Amino acid sequence: MVNAQGEAFFENVARGTYELVAGSPNIAYAIVRSTSQDHENAGQIITWLNNTAGLRLVISTIIAVFLGLALGCGGNNTPPVRAPSNLVYPQPTVTAEVGKAITTDIPTVTGTVDSYTVSPTLPPGLSLSSSTGVISGTPTAVAAQVNYTVTAMNSAGSTTAMVQILVNAAVVAPSNLVYPQPTVTAEVGKVITTDIPTVTGTVDSYTVSPNLPPGLSLSSSTGVISGTPTAVAALATYVVTASNSGGNATASITITVNTAPRVLFELGHAAEVTFLRFDNSRVLSQDSNQHWVLWDYASGAILANGDQYSPLPLDMGGNTVVIGLPNGLEVRSSSDGHILSTIVSSASWWKLATDGSYICAGSRAGLSVWTPTGRILVSRPGDYSAAKIFAAPGEVRVALGPAGQNVVETISTASGTSSVTPAFSGQFNSWFLDGQRFLTNQSNTVWTYSKSGIQQAIVALPTIANLSGEGGWLWVQSDLGLDIYSVGSNSPSLTVTSGAEVISGMTIGVLRIGTSAIGVIDLSGSSLSEVDYALPIAYTSAYAATSSSQWLVGNVHGVVLDGASIANTPRYFGMGAAWSIAGGVARAAVATATGTIVYLDPSGTTAEGSISFSSSKLEFSSDGTVLAAAANTNDSQYEVDRTLKVFSLPGATQINSWPYTFQYQTPFLFDFSLSGSGALLGQVLESESGLSFTRQVTATTGGPTIWSDSLSSDPIRISPDGTLIAVSSGLFSGTNIYRNGILTTAVPGWAVGWIDDDRLLVNNYAAGSAPVFSGCTIYDPTGIKLAAPALPELQEFQAVTSDWVYSARENAIFSLTTGASTWTSADPSVGVGAVSGSFVVFESGSRVLAESY
Repeated sequence: MVNAQGEAFFENVARGTYELVAGSPNIAYAIVRSTSQDHENAGQIITWLNNTAGLRLVISTIIAVFLGLALGCGGNNTPPVRAPSNLVYPQPTVTAEVGKAITTDIPTVTGTVDSYTVSPTLPPGLSLSSSTGVISGTPTAVAAQVNYTVTAMNSAGSTTAMVQILVNAAVVAPSNLVYPQPTVTAEVGKVITTDIPTVTGTVDSYTVSPNLPPGLSLSSSTGVISGTPTAVAALATYVVTASNSGGNATASITITVNTAPRVLFELGHAAEVTFLRFDNSRVLSQDSNQHWVLWDYASGAILANGDQYSPLPLDMGGNTVVIGLPNGLEVRSSSDGHILSTIVSSASWWKLATDGSYICAGSRAGLSVWTPTGRILVSRPGDYSAAKIFAAPGEVRVALGPAGQNVVETISTASGTSSVTPAFSGQFNSWFLDGQRFLTNQSNTVWTYSKSGIQQAIVALPTIANLSGEGGWLWVQSDLGLDIYSVGSNSPSLTVTSGAEVISGMTIGVLRIGTSAIGVIDLSGSSLSEVDYALPIAYTSAYAATSSSQWLVGNVHGVVLDGASIANTPRYFGMGAAWSIAGGVARAAVATATGTIVYLDPSGTTAEGSISFSSSKLEFSSDGTVLAAAANTNDSQYEVDRTLKVFSLPGATQINSWPYTFQYQTPFLFDFSLSGSGALLGQVLESESGLSFTRQVTATTGGPTIWSDSLSSDPIRISPDGTLIAVSSGLFSGTNIYRNGILTTAVPGWAVGWIDDDRLLVNNYAAGSAPVFSGCTIYDPTGIKLAAPALPELQEFQAVTSDWVYSARENAIFSLTTGASTWTSADPSVGVGAVSGSFVVFESGSRVLAESY
């Protein structure tokens, strides 16, 4: 209890304090400033002091302090408890993944906190520390994005902070990374075929180790390998890694970059032409080896070429060329063939717009439309995998798509908007090739509709096999051939027989089977007629046209012929296959499928001259001044000429000619051989369709027969100087050797050829169910065995040195001493080649190369 004296003291203190504070506002302000934690609010507190209640509270506070000091009441000096504030999390947004620990989120706060709480409850696997406020843990389940409120509190109050958390499903590491071309053999300066991988799962980035050869690159986003090598690189294995947060997958690719070979000339195509596109300024062609060529129509020059891994679509329209690749598309400019973009796509199909303005592709997931530069124009969801498309300028017309089975959906490539036609009758069958109409059918009943879905005709046809149309015509494949009908008619206007029909450019090209001819049908008019043309080539296999007067045709030997030129001088694109190559000391000759023999010095690339003669076999004298050429037998079904000609080079003067024709009872040329001196010519003649043969040797200038027999069709082997002849009559009958036409001896084995004037190489065979090669032997002209080299089975060869021989079939040079190969090429060969000077000249793919040995 406080006594009366103490009460008086309190009263005096209170009165004095009141007077002090009331009379001195500055002192009151100082008190407030010294006790306020928020100085910016001091002015408000002073205002508050001006009212009686506020002043009384300050006075009572001061009295309490004074009492504590004066009476020693035992109170402590701890400041009053204040509510926490400024709760902050450094990661206010957390994107987590199931099974992967999050980065610990440690908050900061002002003041003392007794405990932390969160609402709502954190996702499974995550927790909040009630003492520190730390959020941590490993999510165990997917959770949608939610805002979580964390509260920090003590006895005086609380403060809050919000943390946004999303938990995604666990990221699965990518797997099954596969490149369609795991082995790349490239050459300096030649663009490689783009290699686009497939992979299971999502990939954040691709890397490769070691670095790819100079000029080649790996796309970090798609894994695509592309480019043009700029330097030689030895065979090496490169490991590509596809990674995401869940792990990675790898694939190994072997790459070799060889020196650019010496190309004597481009053949264009050396295999069957299977595809042609023609637009009056550019020609796009492809052969059965998947080699494609972009040509300038006016000059016939090759603008670009390349290879596909496997048979895949390609197309040309407007200024755009699209080359189909596994897992994507390579888009090029038709102006010069340079690459505009690479589109990675696993779509079920793709189409190039008729004007080349876009490329569209469809799959079960949707429809995508790109510009030629690879920019996406339209992306629509839905199952377009079985859709039948006409890619018109500015719009994609879709039948059998997600819009319905009995309507056509039209999608604008500019806006992506879609509209549908009225429902049509029957089932969608096909678009007219010009896109202006479409055909539907119910059994053999056929409806013709305009592109906007307006019915134009209905007819009953005998069949709907290969139903299609263009312009005012439609057609079906009947037992007689191709029946062509006017739209709305039940009777065919024309039936095309005996040919393979190819529709292109408002025409039908009829590739006549069994003849060197083609028929062209014009579909642009109101009536039909077929015009037949005799061709200078046989075995036609492809056709393209812009009109009935502008058309191209290709054949099985890689020849592309301009149809507009056949009335005068036939014009070809490229040379076609190299049928035969012969070599002399400093000259090589190449017989091509276009009917031209080109000869040149292989140390350069400029031809010395050419001979217009369709030949399938050439032989040179050792010095390259005498050339023997047999008429083409590769088109024997259609061409009856079997003439043998001998020319003097470089002037291409004809020395002699032996005219033969392919007839049943008249002897014709079956095979021939030329001596190294160029003075003697051996001929094997066939008659009675293979029932009898005559072999003979004469001078290349003509004159009497030096030697002959009628025992076999086996080749005649003449020594370089022409004095010796070796002939066999079957694999087991042995070989007879003649000197100046007189039999001098015989040796076992089958004659392969003379190495020089003193050595003959023969093959030995063991009898069995089939002859088995058992080694080879070298004999001298008297029959003495000289050596038994460990050579492979050679059918013929060309002597290179006293110890080396070249075999075109293996495209290799072998040592007679060791039997081992002393030269081979990294470039593939088809077995057509010869040695000329210090070079091996051979056909490789679509080129004729010259390589030093």
